[in-house]
Amino acid sequence: MSGLDDKSIQNLVKKMQKMAKPRNIEAKTYDATAPQRVTDDADQERDRMFKEMKKREF
Repeated sequence: MSGLDDKSIQNLVKKMQKMAKPRNIEAKTYDATAPQRVTDDADQERDRMFKEMKKREF
């Protein structure tokens, strides 16, 4: 297969720009009285630990 020409590269770039962007979990709040979710190192470590526990069988 030969290399891509400029027009096909431009089409690919436009296609990639239209793809969905990742959602921001912290941006959506439906209840103003609910506490805000704070992500810190402990939260990330907790998520990693639970993912690892799901993989194991007890």
